[in-house]
Amino acid sequence: MYLSHLSLSYFRNYQELDLAMGPGLFIFYGDNAQGKTSLLEAVSMLATASSFHASNDREVVNWQAPEHIAHLKGLVKRCEDDVQIDITVFDPTPPAFNTADTSGTSSATQTFELPANMGRKRLKLNGTPHKMMTMIGQLKVVLFAPTDLHLVDGSPEERRRFLDRALCQVQPRYCQVLVKYRKIVAQRSALLKRIRDQQEDPRLLDYLDEQLTMLANQIMFERERMIASMNVQASQLQATMSNGREHLQIVYRPSFKTNAEWGTQQGPQHYREQLQATRRKETVQAVCLLGPHRDDVELLVNGVNMLTYGSRGQQRTIALSAKLAELAYMRSSTGDEPILLLDDVFSELDQTRRELLLHQVLHHQQVLLTATDLTSFLQEIVQQAHVYQIANGHLSSR
Repeated sequence: MYLSHLSLSYFRNYQELDLAMGPGLFIFYGDNAQGKTSLLEAVSMLATASSFHASNDREVVNWQAPEHIAHLKGLVKRCEDDVQIDITVFDPTPPAFNTADTSGTSSATQTFELPANMGRKRLKLNGTPHKMMTMIGQLKVVLFAPTDLHLVDGSPEERRRFLDRALCQVQPRYCQVLVKYRKIVAQRSALLKRIRDQQEDPRLLDYLDEQLTMLANQIMFERERMIASMNVQASQLQATMSNGREHLQIVYRPSFKTNAEWGTQQGPQHYREQLQATRRKETVQAVCLLGPHRDDVELLVNGVNMLTYGSRGQQRTIALSAKLAELAYMRSSTGDEPILLLDDVFSELDQTRRELLLHQVLHHQQVLLTATDLTSFLQEIVQQAHVYQIANGHLSSR
C-alpha cells in the first residue's frame, strides 16, 4: 500500500499542494514551523479521518481559507484495488484579524453559521459520501511523532490509544465495539452516581454489566492477540537497533483478572463476578473501576519496566520498535503494508541508532520522514530517497 498522489488546499499553512508520490523513502526537511509535521498530519488524517495534532479537527483549516474550508485528497494504491479519499473540513468560527481594505478602513474576517444538520467534516470514498466509521482503515498508516515518546513514559491512556488506533485501522468491527463500550461506560458511571445519591435501584446495573462484560471480552481478546503478534517482531527490532544489547517485551495488563484457560464463553461470566465484587466501591466513587478503559501495557527491556528506567534515547528506540512491530502486525493482518510516517525521529538518538533505524525503514514500501536538515543521513540513503525541502508550506525537490 502506498500513496500515489496527495492534494491539499488551505490545510494548515499549505494553501495549495499537489504532490505525486510512489513507493520508497521520502525525506521532507526544513526549519521548524514550515509545514513538515502538517504534511504527515494530512496523510494520517486521510487514514483515520481525524487529526493527531489538533484538539479539534477544524484547527487544520488555514485562517485565511476562502469560506473557511480545507480540502484533502489522497490516491491510494492497495493490493486489491485503488481508492480515492476526500476530506473536507469546515471551520465556521476562525480567528478574526483586523486588516485594511482598499479604502484604508479596518475590517475583520467574518464568521458564518453552518446549518444545524451540517457536519463540520465531509468524507468521501471514490466520490461517494461515507461515515467516519467506514473511512477508517481505507488507508493504513503507522505514525511516530515526538508525542509518541509518551508511549513509554506517559499515562496508561497513551498506551491504550496506541493499541486502539492500530486495531481500528485493521478491524472496522473493533472500532464499532470500542465506541459501544465507551457509551456503556459513560452510562454506567452516570447510573452509579444516581445510585449513590439514592435516586435509582442498584439492580439496574445488571443489564449494563452484561453489556460491558461482553464488549470488554472482545476488546481484551483483540488487544492481547495484537500484542502476542507484536512481540514476535518487537524483541528482534529492539535488539537490532541496540546492537544486540536490549530485548523488548510488551505485556498487556488488564484491570480484570484473567486466566488463559478461560474460553470466550467463560470470560464474561468471570468478569461479571468481579464487577459484582467491586460494586460497592464503584458506587461510592461513582466510576467504573474495571474494564479495558482501565487496562495498561508494560514495555520491558531485559525484564525492566521502561516507564521508570531508561534514558531518553533508549525510550525513543523502544517506542520506535513498538511502532515498527505495530506495522508488522497490521501487514500480517491485512496483507497491505501501512505507510510509515516518521516525524523528527532522530532527536535524542545517537549516530549508531540513527543508522540502524534508517537501514530498517528502507525495507518498507513507503516511508515519509521529516527532519530539520540532511546531516543525520548517510549519503547513500539520501541518494536512494525522494528529497524535498519545505519552506512556508511550499515544497521544492532537491
